Amino acid sequence: MKKVALLALILVLALVASLSTTATNALGEADRHTPGFPQSAEGFQPPTSPPVNLSDVENAILELLKSGALGRGDAEKLKDFSNLSFQEAVERIDNSELRDNLLNLAGKGALSPEDMEAFLNYLNSLKTSGTLSPVDELLALRALEALASATQNPYISEIMLRMLSALKGLEVAKSGSLPALKSPQQFSAEIPAPGLPSLHLPFVALPAIPQLRFSLPPIPLTTLIIIAICSSIALAALLGRKYARPIFKRLKIHRIGRAPVMHIGDSVLEAYWRSVHIVSIISGVQKADSETHREFLAKVCERLDPGVAEVFKDITLAYEVYRYGFRAEAGQRILSGFRRLLEYAMVSA
Repeated sequence: MKKVALLALILVLALVASLSTTATNALGEADRHTPGFPQSAEGFQPPTSPPVNLSDVENAILELLKSGALGRGDAEKLKDFSNLSFQEAVERIDNSELRDNLLNLAGKGALSPEDMEAFLNYLNSLKTSGTLSPVDELLALRALEALASATQNPYISEIMLRMLSALKGLEVAKSGSLPALKSPQQFSAEIPAPGLPSLHLPFVALPAIPQLRFSLPPIPLTTLIIIAICSSIALAALLGRKYARPIFKRLKIHRIGRAPVMHIGDSVLEAYWRSVHIVSIISGVQKADSETHREFLAKVCERLDPGVAEVFKDITLAYEVYRYGFRAEAGQRILSGFRRLLEYAMVSA
């Protein structure tokens, strides 16, 4: 047992020393990051994207037309895009269902954010099903922007960005090959499609992720104190068994000695309950209020020495006769047994 305790103590001390060394090294560690970058992501704010307006969208349409990615028919529908009114944009849409939904949306008057969100989700569902052409999507977004501008809806910026995304979709559909598609919050590098000039749209890239440090923090002094206390408790639990029994015996007799000493003239019933108190301390078994004296006797005798158990059994039987049989001589047996319990407690201490 001593070898096990010594090994456990050595392991704990080694762990504390290792953690302390790691914390010291972490405090003196040199910075290993690119100069100018923050050391943590705390307080990090990405730069704000420049505003996108209808002029940007129309310039992108002209670039598509010059590159040949936009047909004459589509170019005619998107002509004078930035100056289209709601009604003109709706009339140029081929999808009749989409036209009806836009007219119903306009009939609501002032649009709530929920209305805008629902319509944008509706456009997404049409794109997913393959029933929405990029040109119709652009015209629908232009009509939606006209409605939103009338009420200064906060979704205007998102509508503009979706227009630019639809233009990239139009470029892909007409070219037959995938160019480097970019969303407003993706990549800044462009990969032009073979044989097709890259479409320069006003996208903004996310900044580089700052380098984070993963060094262990210094260990607080309180943590080291707690580790030391836990180690001491574990060591005491392993080594202190042979010393614990005498100490506990002294504590028990001290508790017994604090109880008032019985005299011959005191109540016989009180002597019985004092006896219960003594055997409870010796055995460590407390009498519950719901237990009868016979139940407590059977339970406590398993934890007592045979001599003490026999004395307490005689006290219990005399208690039955004295209380329920009204026999005065049984009282002397209780008092005599109580004295013997006190003597045993003093000797065992």
